Amino acid sequence: MTRSTVFRRAAIVLASAAAFGMLSSGPASAAPVADFAKGAAELQALATEVSPAATAAVDALLGASVFIPKDVLEVGLTTPQDFMYPSPTLGCGVADKPATVTLASAQGGPNLFPQISANQLRFQAIPAYVAIPQTSDLSVAWINLTTFQGGIVKLDDKLPLINTPLLSKVVDTGKGAVLATMFGTVGYADSVTCTVVPTVGTFTV
Repeated sequence: MTRSTVFRRAAIVLASAAAFGMLSSGPASAAPVADFAKGAAELQALATEVSPAATAAVDALLGASVFIPKDVLEVGLTTPQDFMYPSPTLGCGVADKPATVTLASAQGGPNLFPQISANQLRFQAIPAYVAIPQTSDLSVAWINLTTFQGGIVKLDDKLPLINTPLLSKVVDTGKGAVLATMFGTVGYADSVTCTVVPTVGTFTV
């Protein structure tokens, strides 16, 4: 079975579970519990093939207890939708502190600037560490619970000419409710590496 097929099956099961309230704290019948467990196991297996960080992020994604999509604003002019909480960020900080936070958001289209087409989300991160990023391994794992599509993508957009990481990525998520988690590392010129602990969010495209 291909990885895309595994991911599609897992997403379908997770979407079905969400419909029965499996992503909330409410009670559910025995059948959805079994289906959710199967879908979660398949998604975790896919993440294991990617990296330990992806595994940790997907674990956080599956543990999300709130499923409340946020509204995208009027067509042609949208605003970023925040993830549910700022991500704790380890290994760097302000004033010699060992940790800080990273603000993560997703912006739906169509939007003029930054350019985002319809049925897309632009994921972006802003670490509180004050320096210019040199390298980035930030990634987003996402599932569209309406279309059953999903994936794990790197936020690898770069500023032209000087090749500086922008810590962002436009993703063809398709229209629907999207559940996502952001995680990874950002490196800086002063040999500092920020490790972004997974945060989760729900978005409407």
